[in-house]
Amino acid sequence: MSTTPTAVLFSGGYNHPFAETSPVLASFARAEGWTVAIETDLNAALVALGSSRLLIVNALCWSMTQHEKYAPDREIWAREMSDDQIAALDAFVCEGGSLLVMHTGTICWDTQPGWRRIMGGGWQWGLSQHPPLGPAMVAMTAAGLAFCPGAEDFSIVDEVYHNLGLQTDCDVLATCEISEGPQPIAWMRRHGQGRVCVDALGHDADALLTPGHSLLIRSMLQWLQEGASHARD
Repeated sequence: MSTTPTAVLFSGGYNHPFAETSPVLASFARAEGWTVAIETDLNAALVALGSSRLLIVNALCWSMTQHEKYAPDREIWAREMSDDQIAALDAFVCEGGSLLVMHTGTICWDTQPGWRRIMGGGWQWGLSQHPPLGPAMVAMTAAGLAFCPGAEDFSIVDEVYHNLGLQTDCDVLATCEISEGPQPIAWMRRHGQGRVCVDALGHDADALLTPGHSLLIRSMLQWLQEGASHARD
């Protein structure tokens, strides 16, 4: 039996408990039938895509140039994606690969606008923000309820990202209500022949394991698996 992974989970980066959250995400993916390899090196993750159908991004890798408060950490933690790397990732999805972006993945690779285009939205420096980790209410949209049978609105303790600047071709699955109005925090879209899901929640393992949230993530993984299966046919 081949041990080639069908999914690659790129994990790691600045100031978040990725060693805690990535194994939880991998367990969700395995429960949906994926074989998962966790990679902490971007080059290794992109190479592994040659024999995989799903990339999960659970990482925080960006230039760290937006504020001097990041200056002490830049030497160790600042990361950029090369033009060749974003081209390879874009081709992977356009040609039928599946992509799941979690939480801080929406902030990654700020020097490559193509990353936000693939996701259909993402962190916008100067516009996006989040309050401190705390309680929030997640409302499933009509599209989300159809996408995720059995789902209901749920409460969660998490970081809720605001103002992620979604493109018009995204189907919003869930929102969080704040003073500015409902904020999209989970969505799906197609990119070329591929499928993309983005879940801007998931700061820690407790947030991932919140029952309503875990159901949403597993529904995303099911939909992404359907796309990968069709791409192989």
